[in-house]
Amino acid sequence: MSSYRVVCIGLGPIGIKAAELAAGKSCLEIVGAVDIAPDKVGRGLDKIVDGGPANVTVHDDIATCLRETKPDVAIHCTSSFLATVDGQLLQTVEAGVNVISSTEELLYPRLYHTEIADRIDAAAASSGVTVLGTGINPGFLMDALPGFATAVCYDVDKITCRRYVDASNRRGPFQKKIGAGMDEASFRELADAGKLGHIGLPQSIAMLGEACGFELDEIQQHTDPILANGEHKTDYVHITAGQVAGIHNTGFGKQDGQIRVEMDLRMYIGAENPIDEIVIEGNPDLTLQIPGGTHGDFATAAMLVNGIPRVVRGPAGLKTMLELPIPTLLR
Repeated sequence: MSSYRVVCIGLGPIGIKAAELAAGKSCLEIVGAVDIAPDKVGRGLDKIVDGGPANVTVHDDIATCLRETKPDVAIHCTSSFLATVDGQLLQTVEAGVNVISSTEELLYPRLYHTEIADRIDAAAASSGVTVLGTGINPGFLMDALPGFATAVCYDVDKITCRRYVDASNRRGPFQKKIGAGMDEASFRELADAGKLGHIGLPQSIAMLGEACGFELDEIQQHTDPILANGEHKTDYVHITAGQVAGIHNTGFGKQDGQIRVEMDLRMYIGAENPIDEIVIEGNPDLTLQIPGGTHGDFATAAMLVNGIPRVVRGPAGLKTMLELPIPTLLR
């Protein structure tokens, strides 16, 4: 197994989990870290990340960090939105560094951001490095995994993905993102403005449609609140009956007026019977279930770290999960 030099860009909750996991892998060496938070810049990574190396100091500038550390790959966890991270990704690839990122819109970037995607692709190709957006959702459960599962089918007519998540034990920013504790009117105002809720459902639909060979001509999504029917307390929020407990995000992709891909995502405090389920209607029909669901924070960190060898060894350019080998556990 080859050894890879890693820089961690972004030390929020997911970035820290990914760094903790990477620090325990025998084939990975964390050589640098970047964050702009004043309480992190200048500190040793061991003070922020369990198991992190004491000789790595957190920078506040990507270019400087990459120049000094000369990594093979960057684990990038700063924002959900491609327009926000465009400059960060270009800086990294132009330094000759591969990127694996949790940016949700990077999963299938050409759906809404063709110009940015083309720019990143060209820069990565010129530098001979690979860029990949991944995670647990989007990145695996509702797109890559069902896509891989169709390999045993003769034909597929429709795929339905359901993910029901109890958000009670998720990180504070996640509970805030799903509107937990808000009133319904405030939730709808922020959701309509695109400032609240899950990011990446249309990208999952588009990528899964490509995986199945569907020529989707319509993609839609809707976000509604799930209201609490009782009192709930977490480490971050206190919810009373009638307040928002979380979100119900639905979406579909149509081909010639027929729904080919359908998504049902419910993430809320106190969800009963959490589960991840994939239903494939075709020849043969298939149903895949993960009772209890998959913990998104830990699983996203695992996808980022376990995917490193495929990214470093991958073809140059901006790629999707459909274009690289299936990742597996990294020791």
